[in-house]
Amino acid sequence: MVTDNLENLAEKLLEKIRKINGRSFNRIRLAKNLKISENELDSAINLLKSWGYSIKTDRRGHIVYQSAPDSLISTEIEYKQKAKILACEIHTFKSVQSTNSMAHQLAVSGSPEGTLVVSEYQTKGRGRLGRAWFSPENCGIYCSLILRPKIHPTKAPGISLITAVAVAETIESYDDFKVSIKWPNDVLLSGRKVAGILTELSAELDRINFIIVGIGININHRRNDFPDDLRKLATSIRIDGKKKIRRVDFLQKLLYNFEKEYLIFKKSGLAKSRKKILKYSSLLNTEIDLRIGRKTVSGKVIDIDKMGRLVIETAEGIKSFNAGEVTMHR
Repeated sequence: MVTDNLENLAEKLLEKIRKINGRSFNRIRLAKNLKISENELDSAINLLKSWGYSIKTDRRGHIVYQSAPDSLISTEIEYKQKAKILACEIHTFKSVQSTNSMAHQLAVSGSPEGTLVVSEYQTKGRGRLGRAWFSPENCGIYCSLILRPKIHPTKAPGISLITAVAVAETIESYDDFKVSIKWPNDVLLSGRKVAGILTELSAELDRINFIIVGIGININHRRNDFPDDLRKLATSIRIDGKKKIRRVDFLQKLLYNFEKEYLIFKKSGLAKSRKKILKYSSLLNTEIDLRIGRKTVSGKVIDIDKMGRLVIETAEGIKSFNAGEVTMHR
């Protein structure tokens, strides 16, 4: 059987048998219902098993669906997905250099707004300022979204902040966590980095062609999964929550939460999101150093304005900044 046909058959079979966990299906009737041979049925079952689905045969030879894998594959991400725009097109990989790089290629070739790129592992995961993003296999969520908002390029920095809000809200839905946002693109859990956001823009003077939003979240990392130089700086939801999280469920919740924030942002900018941004901010009323290239600005953070800029009270007066590397004073 041709691979694409087999995959389509496997997905059709999965939709049929997963509706009721533990229900048994007569092989002959199931094959007839799907209008396929029993050999084709076996091929589809074996493919589903290779994807990580648990499907057993009982004493009567009937098919029994048991469970789904916690794998970031399209069949799982799509199942009961509540987001309408995001993940309208899904590209999943076992390994890529960078989901942002892959999403950029897809965006240039015309992939629609909401296209999602997900990988279990990144060999060259990227963070801000050319830094690497630690991306061990089967631990976190490493994904990128293609957005095509009809907004002026000067409003694009707000995308990082609403993404951070969506990540923070999704983490909070699991427990009474102490979640905060370190402007402009980090999400902290108990003061340690749990997620990072990398937005990359393709634009002209007065319009945006597309924005790639890359999101890396430490979900099920254990302390020993981090290299020595990151153990004091980074954490995961599993470390703080003391339990393993189903990553597919987390990603689905995140997509739904982000879509809500994004639709509001396209209509109203950051005006309606600022309350949340300020609530989660780890920098508000804090003394910081802001490094911009070779220049460093010091002062007290007094606001994050409607353009997403960090507003700092400095010795020279109140100034606003839309980029920079923040260091908080101890």
